[in-house]
Amino acid sequence: MTIQGLTDARRTLGSAVLGPEEITAALGSDPLAGLTAEDRARIERVPFDGAALEAARGAGEMLVLRVARLESAPLTLLSLGARLSGALDPRVHRGVGYSLRDEWTIDTQPFANTETCVTGWFLVHQRPLPATCNRLYRAQDAVLASLAGDNGRPRRRSAIEIAYDTLLWHRARGARLLADAWDWSRTPSSDQGFVAVGEFGEAGLGVVAYSRAVRFGSLGVCPQR
Repeated sequence: MTIQGLTDARRTLGSAVLGPEEITAALGSDPLAGLTAEDRARIERVPFDGAALEAARGAGEMLVLRVARLESAPLTLLSLGARLSGALDPRVHRGVGYSLRDEWTIDTQPFANTETCVTGWFLVHQRPLPATCNRLYRAQDAVLASLAGDNGRPRRRSAIEIAYDTLLWHRARGARLLADAWDWSRTPSSDQGFVAVGEFGEAGLGVVAYSRAVRFGSLGVCPQR
């Protein structure tokens, strides 16, 4: 499948692209195989012009192709973790102490087995925007709203989108995004919090949830558009 604009995007962004080749290498399966006609229509063209890509390069954004399914099966947080052995911190399965409650694990959270990426091309900041760090959830939303421009309002990623981007980048580029930070997603947890993904260290990628009343210096947002 030839994707219109992908060659130009690679020329502008260099290695800051996760396209079909990188995803195939990371996941061991062709992400374009088995796509529906609707999904193919969504990805057959990179939806960002030269000016947008130049701006993305200056802002430290990466271009990511996401797919909702792989080998005809939904690609969820749990299935992604199973496919990429050792990618998730073991603590996400045995309790990570959300709100001092050690029983919180991704295995008990519906989103981890149901939420999938939206298929398409996205520009994503590789690091949390400094203006969103150490702010409450709604204050972060206000910061994102203030950044709206010609390309629309920057948006939070979902939990699976953060994990997908971060883990595939590591497999493709050998570098850990969110090594010392958390990206606060739009995905709700079952106990009224919102899922945060980050602190990607040697043990793997962390997944927790925080109430909207929480804030600290390394908890921010890597917006996408």
